[in-house]
Amino acid sequence: MIDKLVAKGFKTIRIPVTWHNHIIDKSYTIDPAWMKRVKEIVDYCLKKGLFVIINVHHDNSDSSLSYGKGFYPRSNQMGESKKFLANIWSQITLAFNNGYDYHLIFEALNEPRLIGDGHEWYYQAGDQSSEECVKVVNEYNNMIHTIIRNSGGNNKLRFLLFTSGAAAFSYVTSNNFYLPDDTKYNPKIKRILVSVHMYAPYDFAMNGDMSKNQFTEAYKNELESNFQALKAKFISNGYYVVFTEMGATDKMNTDQRIAWGTFYVQRAKKLRMACVIWDNNIFNTNWDANEKFGLYHRSQGTFEPDSYVTALINAAKS
Repeated sequence: MIDKLVAKGFKTIRIPVTWHNHIIDKSYTIDPAWMKRVKEIVDYCLKKGLFVIINVHHDNSDSSLSYGKGFYPRSNQMGESKKFLANIWSQITLAFNNGYDYHLIFEALNEPRLIGDGHEWYYQAGDQSSEECVKVVNEYNNMIHTIIRNSGGNNKLRFLLFTSGAAAFSYVTSNNFYLPDDTKYNPKIKRILVSVHMYAPYDFAMNGDMSKNQFTEAYKNELESNFQALKAKFISNGYYVVFTEMGATDKMNTDQRIAWGTFYVQRAKKLRMACVIWDNNIFNTNWDANEKFGLYHRSQGTFEPDSYVTALINAAKS
């Protein structure tokens, strides 16, 4: 699979890793066999010259959080959450350090969100849940940052990705979200990256409504507005932005997805932002476009629609 991705022209692979269901004792020890397998996949990718992102991906529990089940971004769940995250990241930093150079990037958290809350996916200024989520995730980020940097070696210099609630544009651009201070470790070069999941504009890119299938001028302007907000908050202050998830669901509108993807990737690159396309292996087998982000048929090694994937690759080269 990795050979086919490299041959197609991909330069980066993001590996979503689950940890909570591979803990084998009361000390949060990760099953050595699981860690070995994660290393094996990472090594495959690095050997092929790819940049690799690994993270804590499927470990966001709900508000009934219990031992070893992950984390939750609420103040009353910080005790168990911090124990889990500290132990998991301590083991990741031990497993991946001096044998791994700048091609390996750590992403602290994937979509840290308030599962079941009305503001799970969208930040609202002044809303108690939203503000609490931002504050708690900031604290988790700071703790993870310290653990990684204090492990020394290449981890002191490694590029690190941090995000806010749900990795959503609205959370990341909120006034109270801030990045960990890395100047103690890297005073001259910023090695902190901003992670954003931006399936935008929502109605075109993520809404399953088949009628919203044209990449209109209004949608283009909405996307540009998002880019400019990210530029103002991060790029202008020397921090690079990575869209660690982006994509447009398949509404049987390949030409419009190509127009969207070409604009998105080219504008992002010009503004010093990088794109990682999301592929959930779900393809458009009917007229329901919900969650149809599949692009790569794993067993066959083929792409669908191939023209769309090729357009994304070409946009990144231009």
